[in-house]
Order: sequence, then C-alpha cells, then structure tokens
Amino acid sequence: MKGTIVLSLATAASAAASHGHHKLDIRAANSTLPCASGVHMLVARGSTEAPGLGRIGVVAGNVSALVPGSTIEPVDYPATFENYSDSEAKGAAFFTKSIVDYTALCPKTKIVLLGYSQGAQAVMDSLCGNSESGFTVSADLPGIYDEYLAAVLTYGDPSHTVGAPWNFGTSNKTGIFPRLNITACEPYSDQIRGYCDTGDVYCDRGNNSATHGSYFKNYTKEATEWIVAKYTASLAAGNVTIGGGHSDNTTVSVPSSPSSTGASTPASSSSSTPTSASGTPVPTSAVGSMRPSFVAGVSAVILSVMYMAL
Repeated sequence: MKGTIVLSLATAASAAASHGHHKLDIRAANSTLPCASGVHMLVARGSTEAPGLGRIGVVAGNVSALVPGSTIEPVDYPATFENYSDSEAKGAAFFTKSIVDYTALCPKTKIVLLGYSQGAQAVMDSLCGNSESGFTVSADLPGIYDEYLAAVLTYGDPSHTVGAPWNFGTSNKTGIFPRLNITACEPYSDQIRGYCDTGDVYCDRGNNSATHGSYFKNYTKEATEWIVAKYTASLAAGNVTIGGGHSDNTTVSVPSSPSSTGASTPASSSSSTPTSASGTPVPTSAVGSMRPSFVAGVSAVILSVMYMAL
C-alpha cells in the first residue's frame, strides 16, 4: 500500500500538544521516501480502534520527539473482534513482511515494534510464530533480524504467558490465548518488554475492563525511557550504524514527563527465502485461510470476554 497515512484529528492534536508541536513522520508501507535517520517504528493498534496508530501511537510519538529523524509506520490490518484469528494473523504477517522489506531497503536503520491488545499479540506472533491454541501455526522470525530490532513493546497482550523473561506489570496469570512456545522468542528476549496488570480481561483473564486501558497512563513514561535507552545502546553496540549511513555518535535525553495520554485515534539482500530458527520459511505475503473450527473457537472466546468487559 502506498500513499499518505492520516491520523485522526484527536490523535494529531494530542501528539502536537504532547511534543511541543513536534511533527510526526508517518510513513505508508512500501514508502519511497528516504530511510529514517533515527529509528523506524512499526505500530499496531488495538481491537476496534480506527485505522492508524491507535492509542499506542502516543509512545511512538514520544520516542519520535526524542530521537530526531525517526519515522512511524502504522500496521495495516483489520483489528477486528469478528474473525479475530484471521485479523490477528494479518497483523503478524504485516509485521514480518515490513521487517524483512524495510531491513533490505534500509539496513542501517534500527527498528522498534509496538503493539496494544490484539496488536500486541500480532507483534509477538511475528517474532515468535503463532503457537497459541486455536490459531494456525506460523513461523518465527529468523534470528538474523535480531541486530535490526532495537526494542519491542507490548501493552495488554492476550498471548501473555507466565514466566516469560520480558514480562512487566503486576499480572501473575496467563492471557486468554497463552503462548505455548516461548523458546522461539528467545533470540529477541532482551529487546522485548510486555506490560500486563492484574485484572486485565485479556492478558490476565481478569474481570476489570478498565485495567486494559490503563497502561498508557501508568507506563508510557517508563516505556519511552526504556525504548530510547535500548535504541541508544543498540547504536553503541555497533551492529547497525545510525540510519541513512550516518555514523555520528547520537546522545538522546529523556524529558521528565513525556506524554502518557494515549489519545484514540526490510534484511539480507540474499535471494534465498528467509527461514525461521526451526527452518520453516518465513511468510512474506498474505496469511492463508484459517481453519474454520479454530475460527469458531477463537470467536467464541473473544465474544465471551467482550461480554465480561461490558
């Protein structure tokens, strides 16, 4: 998809107020614009949020304000409760294809992944493959992309799994779609931070619908600081120089109060097909059809949780 991505008026106004009228560089997939000289962020909104960045976009906006030359790309996927497994799989496939494509075109630019709710599950499935019960199994991202990823942030991930080393927040229970295989995520574990709090109806199987929307107020400053620190450290590590081929040393400072409102709103040049750590080819096109029985089962769970949240 080529073209201009337009933020909702509410999100644009919030971003301008939060960052001193800092202008966000929003890119469409397959953009022909120059590579980011800062960090390139892929952002997946939560279920039923309008197309664009969604509430998690506030974190991307904060990071963009602190890391000059950064770009933001909204993940283009349905984000629907209806046919949830198909919607989520399309989000994961978009992440995978965008990472592969972008690192091929811009191998000197670091990437940050962000996702909220269904978008968070899509982020994790792109990295770890889908191993959740009731979903079609998919491949994990090859470990060769580890050097390109500066940070991965999720809020309220339905595939939250107890014991994962990247877990943050107060939850000590698994989500409604717990990940059955977290070993596939290990190549990226140091770059991942996933927030889930007790009571969240999706990531904690709780009964407090308000908790699912509280991460923006409670953790955005902390998350922004962590992402910027991970980005700065990744430059110092020397795996990938700062985007656009620049090799200047970059120092980024974090203000005391970044925005926390959360207002609504391409890889190696080798011609061989990338494979996951398990040897499975990585999908770079649309995801195949879901098995009907799985779709029905997942839809039933989603609907039951929706009623709990009302």
